[in-house]
Parts: sequence; C-alpha cells; structure tokens
Amino acid sequence: MKRTDLEKLNGLKINNRLKGTPPPQRFGAGSGGRRAAATVNPLVAKLLGQKPAEDDKSDS
Repeated sequence: MKRTDLEKLNGLKINNRLKGTPPPQRFGAGSGGRRAAATVNPLVAKLLGQKPAEDDKSDS
C-alpha cells in the first residue's frame, strides 16, 4: 500500500473512534454550570417569533 493510503486509513480509524465516544459530562448541559442551558440571542429570538429570555442581573 502507498503511504497516502495508510495515512487515510489511519485518519478514518481516528474519526470512527471519536464518533463512537460520547462527550464528557463536563461539557454541555450536563455540566450544571451557571449557564447550563444556552441562551438565545435576543435578535434571533425576535426573528423566530419567540420571547427573548430575560438575563438575571441580580448576580452581578
């Protein structure tokens, strides 16, 4: 096999391995951080016809 074919197969192996594992809990909504759920941009919410969420300014 050519070296380029071996590298291509190596890349495919890496991609398949990354697709098979779930992301760690420290990322995303499972983190339980202050802003666990992503907030929608007010302009985007207005364009979609949704009511924009109010920011909690009491913590600042």
